[in-house]
This record gives sequence, C-alpha cells and structure tokens, in this order.
Amino acid sequence: MIDEYTARVEEGVTLSAYTVEVTAWLQHCYELLEAGDEDRILSDPWYERADGAPPLTDDEVDAVIDALDQEYEYELGTYPEYHRNRSGANSLPEFRRLSPRARRAMVEGIDRIVNKHRPVAEEGSEQG
Repeated sequence: MIDEYTARVEEGVTLSAYTVEVTAWLQHCYELLEAGDEDRILSDPWYERADGAPPLTDDEVDAVIDALDQEYEYELGTYPEYHRNRSGANSLPEFRRLSPRARRAMVEGIDRIVNKHRPVAEEGSEQG
C-alpha cells in the first residue's frame, strides 16, 4: 500500500504529493471496507498528534467521517457523469459503516498525512 507519493498531472490538473497520498489512503480504506477487511485498517499504536495537540476525541473522529461522507455524496450527486465515466465511482463509500476503531485508524492516518505535508515554520518565526 505504501507508494512513493509524488506530484503529477492528470487530465490537465496538477495533483500535489499531499493530494495523491490522501487519495491513496482513502482508497485503501475503502477497498478494505468493501472487502470486509476493515480490521486491516490499522492505526499506529504510538500515534501522537503534531505540536503536542491533544488526541482526537470520538466526536472529532465522527465529524471527519461525516464530512468525508457528505463530500462524496455532494460530488457524486453533482457530477455523476464525470465520476461514472472518469473515475469509475458508482456508489458512495459510506465510511460511517466502519467500526469506531477503524474510523479512528482512518482519521488518524489522515491526520498523519496532513501533518507530514504541513509547512515547517522557519527558525524564529511563528507558525499560525
């Protein structure tokens, strides 16, 4: 599942390494969900949020999952031909079907990717 994530251009759109990695993670989680293997969506047992942020609450995890499901619903509802013909997406992933443990692992994975690609503040400057 771990690939080299590099920026690339697809159909005239530049996809950043960040976009490619998030998309690959979401696709991986979806494929495991569909295969009945959600127990293979694993979190890092030593996961810590960047900058000493507190652990994600269950409500925050559920809010991310709900936002993802809503975004997919909007995209497929608004651009059905594009998704059917280009990406092959014909149904909603409905990540809310995941167990609470798998939802947490998925969201922590997204958080890890976000932090990996977050710009680092220069020495002596504040990051806001």
